[in-house]
Amino acid sequence: MKPGSRKDSARAAGPLHRRDRPPRRATLDCVGPYATDLSVLSPEARKQESSARYAFCLRSTVVYQCLYYGADGKVRNRKETGIYHGTTFAFRKDGGVTYLLTNEHAVDWPLVTTTDAKVEGVPDGCKRVSQVITIVESEKDTYTKDDIPLQRVVVDPELDIAVLKARMQVPVIPFSLGQSAAIRAGTGVQVRGFPLGAFQTVNVGKVTNPHDRDQEGRWDHNDFVIDARLSGGNSGSPVLAVSCKSRRFELLGVYHAAYREGQALNVAIGIDDFREIMTTLKPRRHKLPPPTLTAADRQKILAAVAGGATPLFPFGERTIGVRTQGRRLLYDVYSRGFPLADWRLAVIEDLPAPGGFGRIGRVWFGDVPGLKELTFDQLQPPDQHQIAQIVDAFRRQYPLVLEHRRRQAEVKRTREQHEGFKTFELNLDRAAAYRRAVMKGLVEIARRLAPAGNEPHLPLEATTRPSPGKSPPR
Repeated sequence: MKPGSRKDSARAAGPLHRRDRPPRRATLDCVGPYATDLSVLSPEARKQESSARYAFCLRSTVVYQCLYYGADGKVRNRKETGIYHGTTFAFRKDGGVTYLLTNEHAVDWPLVTTTDAKVEGVPDGCKRVSQVITIVESEKDTYTKDDIPLQRVVVDPELDIAVLKARMQVPVIPFSLGQSAAIRAGTGVQVRGFPLGAFQTVNVGKVTNPHDRDQEGRWDHNDFVIDARLSGGNSGSPVLAVSCKSRRFELLGVYHAAYREGQALNVAIGIDDFREIMTTLKPRRHKLPPPTLTAADRQKILAAVAGGATPLFPFGERTIGVRTQGRRLLYDVYSRGFPLADWRLAVIEDLPAPGGFGRIGRVWFGDVPGLKELTFDQLQPPDQHQIAQIVDAFRRQYPLVLEHRRRQAEVKRTREQHEGFKTFELNLDRAAAYRRAVMKGLVEIARRLAPAGNEPHLPLEATTRPSPGKSPPR
């Protein structure tokens, strides 16, 4: 309030004001199942909260080995260390083991540093050789004898959640699990953590947005936004709210990120997304296997190509072509320099099969001069597995690209179509790492099995000849 306002003046009256009126008591103001005012916490819960210590400073230390050339031109190596301080809290005891929760990004370090996977103070191209996770007093703690070592139990990058364990008793959060789906704008929250790793703090605020779908980078989960002032080091902090029914705190989420340009726009992962991990101590089971492809799915691809759909699509930094001959499908894996360089790294034959999408027939591996033909049965089992994986990915990716093109043509018609298109693009991008991985495997096979200099090189027209025999269903 501005100086001189009525409320300021009343406060200035001090003792007279307090004698004239009884002390104000917090009223139970609820937005859904949770209170807007944390002061309604019951005396018993307040005492429990003030005396409990269940949030701890987490230190994640990594060592990288970096190769470089010395002045004499010889290869040498040195070690570089990275340190991250965050927050973790204990939620369960089982015998002599305590389980704790934090963010995946607080304990995750890249295997190799690259342009896309940087570690502060460590140059690109260094390999991780060791990592230690411990509970310490603060970032300034250099006394290691009472540090508590932690081990990973479950790590979920999409949720940005990690479950750790300590092989000793650690104080556990004294409150029950809540429901993040019941959060409303205005719900009061408390966050306990270690900002900057410096010391433990308790911050309070309110929920400003109860639902914020987080699909940035590799994250894919439901957040809620709070206006509590938090900092780096608070990552992994528990976010609590007061239940209107019990007047006790309940755990609603874990703080994990903030909007870069925002002020007090902090986001917490809703507990409904990671409750299963806390209760089972196992990875989530929500990921269902992809649906089985059928003959009808094959017919859609045949019809699309016959109808004039552009028979090209990107896949793992390569261009893939789709050709049809009757009911046969041929997948052309173009050279990296396509369309300037027009030769095939590989061609894979996809034949129709009764009761399913198809079966793999012949495979051609090539280079600039031409191709070498092999049947699927001639490949070694590991190569068969790799080829089967990439053919399945091709079968699924091309219809998604066609759907992307259809949606792109409609994106400006309505807001719903625009937002649906953006979500579709995000989901399409999520499998990019997998596509790069299987394509890398195919490139390695092709380089190994491409025709040697003294072997005959078949022309591309050889792939149009009918298959002479049958191969096992795949």
